[in-house]
Amino acid sequence: MEESTLKIDFAFTDEFGQENRLIKTVTTAVFLEKNQFEFLVDEFKIFLIAMGYSPETVDVIQIVEND
Repeated sequence: MEESTLKIDFAFTDEFGQENRLIKTVTTAVFLEKNQFEFLVDEFKIFLIAMGYSPETVDVIQIVEND
């Protein structure tokens, strides 16, 4: 069975016009342990930490579903 890949691309431009990007390609095998949404939220948290947000701040991020 051929595995598919997923490309993640987060970008942030600061107040000085400097762009920071995280581009990552993963195989769909990562979804054996987590669903796609949880995986993307975790990757976004990693991106925020790389952009300078504190891990404590990022840890309180919650996703709320609307009915």
